Amino acid sequence: MIRIRAENKAYDLHRPNGCTVLTIELDQWPGNEFGLWLPEMVSCEGGRVWNNWKGDVLQTWSSQNHEWSWRKSFKDCAITSTLRVDPEASCLWYSHQFKNTSEQTLSGLDTQTCFHLVNAPEFISIHGERIWACLDGVWTTTDKVPRCESPDPRRVSFLGKGIRSERTVIPYNNFLSATMPEQACHPLIVAERFGASGSVGIACRNFRSLFNNNDCILRCIHSEPFPIDCLPPGERAEQQGVILFSEGDHTKMVEDFERLTGSIWDK
Repeated sequence: MIRIRAENKAYDLHRPNGCTVLTIELDQWPGNEFGLWLPEMVSCEGGRVWNNWKGDVLQTWSSQNHEWSWRKSFKDCAITSTLRVDPEASCLWYSHQFKNTSEQTLSGLDTQTCFHLVNAPEFISIHGERIWACLDGVWTTTDKVPRCESPDPRRVSFLGKGIRSERTVIPYNNFLSATMPEQACHPLIVAERFGASGSVGIACRNFRSLFNNNDCILRCIHSEPFPIDCLPPGERAEQQGVILFSEGDHTKMVEDFERLTGSIWDK
């Protein structure tokens, strides 16, 4: 059974002023609570219009028939975020739907979704030794990546295959992180439980990058999509993703992902 609650709190001290987090617990893994910032950030025209660390950080979620939803309006657009529990598939389907409420075509509509492991001790992987991703075409743990090339080895990201012609490490000025040289070749990033006796993963449709935070208070995995480039007035478009839970290892999770999304998602 998958249990979800919406809570307003400082999530393990990372947001000192508090924010809204969806907490997720499963019967088979007592003592492990997963957290979901859905979304963590919203952008329009390439600029940030909402985030959960400054300003109005609380979300009012409604739930009905295994589906959670949150809506918010901005100057030129509105967003509806949904989370649908699929108990038979042991997964959570999520989406962020934008509507253009302006009189002009919009671009650069985007979200960032954060899946937390910090309160799930059996899934924490300090050095990335149980964080799996398909990098340069091979499924590997991220401790195999030369993290010393990042300004902060605890924070690494990987762009999707073919996004840039020259693969270089790019540090961010205000956040010590880096896009690493390896190319992400699959939208799924997976955290394995101790002994490979379970796994959790997140993947988005039309994925652009994977990201892993691993400091003492922020342990999360991300699969992030390309922004929505063109949305005419009155039209809607959405970004989609899925969070999976498996009692098997990362290989079983990849199989589950392909079975669930193979006929409906472009990889």
